[in-house]
Amino acid sequence: MPAISGSAMIALWNGVDPARQAEYDVWHSREHVPERIGVPGMIGARRYLRTAGPLPRYLTLYDIEDISVLASAPYQRLLAEPTPWTLSMRPSFRGFMRLCCRREFSAGGGMGGVLGAIMLAEPPAEPRSTLTALLAKPGVTTVHLLLRDPTVADVPFTIGGDAPDFPRGGAILLEGFDEAGLASAAESLTIYRLAYAVDREDLGRLVPPAQS
Repeated sequence: MPAISGSAMIALWNGVDPARQAEYDVWHSREHVPERIGVPGMIGARRYLRTAGPLPRYLTLYDIEDISVLASAPYQRLLAEPTPWTLSMRPSFRGFMRLCCRREFSAGGGMGGVLGAIMLAEPPAEPRSTLTALLAKPGVTTVHLLLRDPTVADVPFTIGGDAPDFPRGGAILLEGFDEAGLASAAESLTIYRLAYAVDREDLGRLVPPAQS
């Protein structure tokens, strides 16, 4: 799985009804994410699991070539015509939050096994120097600034549970190899560990749900 390379990204946070958590992990890995990254212009996806902090349990990042992919007919068809399994899972989501963003800036490189997320109400002052300075912190290998694109409409379906009350202007993401080092790099981080990563080159090798 390569480092993030697209100019756009969906950052999606959610919890899930505990009674369906094991099913969620299988559905998300075997059906939902492969379906999404099969859309032309989608590069890959990562699912993270929270280890500490206030944001929802799961964070999914979709790496996208360009923000226009989200207006394309294949992507819009997935939103409007969910599979039966997807339709059954949606009411089980909790704390659902979806940001369609432009990747304004990245520094460093590689894919870290842990990630820290900070929600933004507005862009930080002098973002390049501020974020680049974080690379000097122990455990931080890569930093990203995501800013929400207001031209992308919210999803046209109902999600179970209440929406979380966090800023939605964008996010700072810190990738790294050491959870303790990452946690000490900035205040108000929610820490996640990588649970699953896949890109479009993997699609032909994935095992369908019925064979898992």
